[in-house]
Amino acid sequence: MDNLHLSGRYYLPADALVRRHVESSLSRTFETWGYHEIIPPMLVGLGMAQLGPDGLGNSGGTNSSCGSNAAGYTERSGHDPEGECTSYVVLTRDGNLLTLCSDLTTPVAALAARHLLSPDEPARLYYSGTVFRAQKPGSGKPEERRQVGAELIGRSATGVQADAEILSMAAEGLINIGLRDFCIGLSDAKLLAAILDAAGARDDTRERIRSALAARDYVLYDELISSLDDAAAGVELLRRLPHLHTRAEIQEALRTAGVCEPAEELVKTLDVLDNRGLGRYFRPDLTITRRFRYYTGVVFEGYAPGCGGAVIGGGRYDNLLACFGASVPAAGFAVDVDSVALALEALDGPEALEGGSRRWNQRLWTNLESYEVVRSRH
Repeated sequence: MDNLHLSGRYYLPADALVRRHVESSLSRTFETWGYHEIIPPMLVGLGMAQLGPDGLGNSGGTNSSCGSNAAGYTERSGHDPEGECTSYVVLTRDGNLLTLCSDLTTPVAALAARHLLSPDEPARLYYSGTVFRAQKPGSGKPEERRQVGAELIGRSATGVQADAEILSMAAEGLINIGLRDFCIGLSDAKLLAAILDAAGARDDTRERIRSALAARDYVLYDELISSLDDAAAGVELLRRLPHLHTRAEIQEALRTAGVCEPAEELVKTLDVLDNRGLGRYFRPDLTITRRFRYYTGVVFEGYAPGCGGAVIGGGRYDNLLACFGASVPAAGFAVDVDSVALALEALDGPEALEGGSRRWNQRLWTNLESYEVVRSRH
């Protein structure tokens, strides 16, 4: 009977109910913005999976190389330097290697490039699905997680207005789910690259600094900064990076290090969000760098009380579509449904300990007018 164990992740009625609420609420939000649903595959070629954690781009986001190498992968793949990569690899009957998706942005980008791009309007797409990512042994993190995401892809999907569209929709989605007090931190991949250049960080040290920031390993981060030449203009800025919180002190620190120009679009995007009445949900955070290497511009992560991981994350990835024959800009994000469920549970306080589906039935509602009220605020 040992071979009859339940090996995948599952949700019992109370947990399934709240996750369906999250997914359906996000779907309605995306549709009010004119986004259309797409259903991505669960299995993709191993080469496509490798475009994610390590295979595409560098910290500056300027490398559009799309090569990959399947050598060295076994039934359960090894870890990338940041602790997450392809989790399961399948050998098909015809000898090809496929993998369960560790990231849904890449297959959605591939489908858009092959079927959905228009010279006039960008493709506005949303999706839901399960991703599988290898975790460090003993971390307690599940390898299987639900995601809902949205992508803006096309020739006109560029600039501050496109970034602001994605960020506004991200905040509105979390509001419509029922979250309160969440905060989305913003940075820019080009800005971090400029800071690392100013600090004289090169090659392996550069990538290790990125990885330490992505993993929030500030002990390792401090050690790596200490190995740099203190005479370089950007070293002091790197040292202060985790301690810069307000827009004014960040702008002053960037000015001192001589890297103001790469921050200009980020500042403009924050101004647009302020004008839309959403500024209180966002703050600049120059320590943010995403685990997936295809990001080239704005990057962001959102957190909410009650869960240790990010409830949302995403950014701009203008080089990824070139891997599929379409050199067009793009931006998007994914919501971690399980993290959102934890944050919603924390809102209930002591009632969260009672369990059962009744407490969710009391608070789950489908009032379409509420979505229009939120939209009218900005």
